[in-house]
Amino acid sequence: MNARALLVVLATLLVACSAPVATGLDEPEANRIVVVLDRASVDATKEADPAGEGKFRVLVARDDVARALGAMKDEELPRPKPPSVLDAIGKGALVPSQAAEHAQLVAGMAGDLERTLNGVDGVVFARVHLNLPASNPLGDPKGAHASASVLLEHRGSTPPLANDAVQRLVAGGVAGLAPSDVTVVTVPRAAPAQNGAQLAHVGPIAVARGSMRALQGALVALVALVALLATATLLLYSRLARARAELA
Repeated sequence: MNARALLVVLATLLVACSAPVATGLDEPEANRIVVVLDRASVDATKEADPAGEGKFRVLVARDDVARALGAMKDEELPRPKPPSVLDAIGKGALVPSQAAEHAQLVAGMAGDLERTLNGVDGVVFARVHLNLPASNPLGDPKGAHASASVLLEHRGSTPPLANDAVQRLVAGGVAGLAPSDVTVVTVPRAAPAQNGAQLAHVGPIAVARGSMRALQGALVALVALVALLATATLLLYSRLARARAELA
């Protein structure tokens, strides 16, 4: 067996030990999942997703799939991607009505704000509702004033952002919206219980689950190295036997 064949066998064995738990991700979301799984003592790997250009996927050991999915569910991962303003404007009828255009624009603005809040460390889930009355040139110039509400689920007892900071952030992203007209509701989530290091078995060896894939890779590499050394020894022995036969 040559070196190339051994590398193929090594890669095949490593892939066979892994399973994807999330695919089609953008890089920030893939990084977020890897961090969450690391906190849950699940060894995860981020790599390019062959099914989507510019997308990523996250893999874990097959024995860790259930634990990884549970940890991701606790953190609402992967998070649904809210529509941006550009996404919202690009949808709808060929000749949309003024009301439809306004609704799409409001949805896109809310999506941009949700994306910003979801990017804050400690935020598990953010939802923004905007009440932005459409302008009516024939109606009351005062009309109904704009308002907004924000639902913020966070990890731990203390929100990562104070309510007034969230109010300023949302009001700053919407023209004509005052911070005092933004209602913020925060919902704490308990931190996941830490059960200590959970053990997994690689043959007769017991290791922490987070180190299982590293040990599997090391053992496969060791087997490949032993095979290379054995092959080199056989080749050397064959050459020595041939040389002795020629000298005899």
